Amino acid sequence: MPRRHLLLLALLLLPVWSALAEDSGTAREGQILHLLDYVSLEYPQFVRGGTVINASEYAEQLEFAREVANMVAALPENPRRAACASEAAKLAELIEAKADGSEVAGLSRALQQELIGAYRIAVAPKQAPDPSSAAELFAERCAACHGASGDGAGALAARLTPAPSNFRDAARQSTRSVFGLFNTITFGVQGTPMRAFGELHADQRWALAFYVSRFAVSDAQRARGAQAWERGEGRAAFASLGALVAMTPAEARKIGGDAEFILAYLRDQPAAVEGAARTPIAFTTATLGRSLEAYRAGERDQAYQLAVTAYLEGFELTEASLDSRDHELRMRTEAALMGYRSAIQAGKPLAQVEADCRAALQLLDQAQKVLAAPSGSPSASFVSSLIIILREGLEAILVLAAMGAFLVRTGKRDSLPWLHLGWVAALALGALTWAISSKLIAISGAHREVTEGVTALVSAALLLYVGFWLHNKASVARWNQFIRGQMDRALSGGALFGIALVSFLAVYREVFETVLFYQALWVQSADGSRAAVMAGFAVGSAGLVFLAWLIARFSVRLPLGPFFVGSSLLLAAMAVVFAGQGVAALQEAGKLAANRIDFPSIPMLGIYPNLQGLALQLVLLTIIVIGFVYMRANRRA
Repeated sequence: MPRRHLLLLALLLLPVWSALAEDSGTAREGQILHLLDYVSLEYPQFVRGGTVINASEYAEQLEFAREVANMVAALPENPRRAACASEAAKLAELIEAKADGSEVAGLSRALQQELIGAYRIAVAPKQAPDPSSAAELFAERCAACHGASGDGAGALAARLTPAPSNFRDAARQSTRSVFGLFNTITFGVQGTPMRAFGELHADQRWALAFYVSRFAVSDAQRARGAQAWERGEGRAAFASLGALVAMTPAEARKIGGDAEFILAYLRDQPAAVEGAARTPIAFTTATLGRSLEAYRAGERDQAYQLAVTAYLEGFELTEASLDSRDHELRMRTEAALMGYRSAIQAGKPLAQVEADCRAALQLLDQAQKVLAAPSGSPSASFVSSLIIILREGLEAILVLAAMGAFLVRTGKRDSLPWLHLGWVAALALGALTWAISSKLIAISGAHREVTEGVTALVSAALLLYVGFWLHNKASVARWNQFIRGQMDRALSGGALFGIALVSFLAVYREVFETVLFYQALWVQSADGSRAAVMAGFAVGSAGLVFLAWLIARFSVRLPLGPFFVGSSLLLAAMAVVFAGQGVAALQEAGKLAANRIDFPSIPMLGIYPNLQGLALQLVLLTIIVIGFVYMRANRRA
């Protein structure tokens, strides 16, 4: 029987399939991936410029390609199976036509990735192995053939046909991924001295694959990659172990920069990927990848939810830090992430969604470099901390100051304790939120944004009501009439509770968001910068207290009419701001649709370039204008 037939038969009967099924999906799918990896590696050596260099090897490659086409067609039902089957058939046609090796290898790799995405095949170890732990295993199991240094010149090499692989051959190894090496160790190569090592545990095979992948690069190249990685480069390309084991040096070279050297470093230190994956930007990058895979598989709802999670649990937590260093980049990245979510929601063609995802990933990579740059110094941490507390506290201060000034100006100082009760309760609950979120549970971004969004919209409604009430009392006559009716009785329990509720909502909404931002800033700051974070918080808090005192001191001296008009306008404006921010928060949580339009983004004013938020704000502005005009006309009448 010809060798190629023996190889096919052996592959079909391999008992180690169960081992691969444990690591990379079902046995059949694992076999397909192994065959494709073998074709992509071997075919270019035996067919060049349309000429067959080795007839028997060429026949073997053709047989493999046809077997792949048959096996793909027999895979379980999947929305992308037909596309995969079409590509597999095309691969067999290319080999039959003696197509260029690079074209065949490229299609083989592309089909591998398509199958991995379609059938959710796990192609990475469960945790980063330690390659150095495989040195003894390599010496014991591999060195006799491949040589102690991996050069293919072991003690038994002269008697073996074909000769063992030379792992120091940079040209040959440039087309090999760690995953491909793992498959070869697991399956072996029938018809050659390379046997299957299915008796080894999966962790041992992964460690051995990483160890072997290091031979073709020098220490100098790894050192260069380590420096680039420390600068924050490559975080998008190597966001997960899956991305690392699937990447070949040739593919890394196409990325440009120092990606090839970063790959060499990470193959030596794969644990560095897991460490980086804990950063918010890395989380966003990895989750976007999962989102795109889901969209490719036809799971649009899951793709959208993953895209939402990618933003809320990752990038949003870095916004304050990034904003203090590169505001324009922060705005462009946020817009790109929203554009990607919108493309998924609208069911855009896959090519468009992939393009939007790539654009977002490129910006995230830039953001990671900015955040990892030396500018992340104590001074930068101080500025970031200061901006967070000032930005989040200003809105609450304005609302509380207006309400407090109103109570003082109208002689209702006995109601001030209820106002204070609201914001003190909000701060206390904020402290509890910090303890729970950092010690007990991780508050999901979706829950966080829903809480912020609902609180903002409720606050907007209450502020709008209070604003209209104040505006209706803007004339001295109406105010005196109101006072005469209220002088003999204090504010009712319900009214007092309403004061406390507005105070609580205005403050807790900001406290809740601030807690999450400071958690992210604390994690991102080095030990030497954490004192600067606390200093920024202290200075910002003192600034807010001083600002509150100034507002309260000077607002109570305003003439009655202008004071009521100004207060009502301020509260109405805050209602519009809160409405826009509430809609944006619910959109970020995936609870509301977001149709992006060409419009300036001013987060401090609750203005975001999306149709839903701007429409609600326009409606509120219309109601406010009509209501104020109507009440003014009534007063004149």
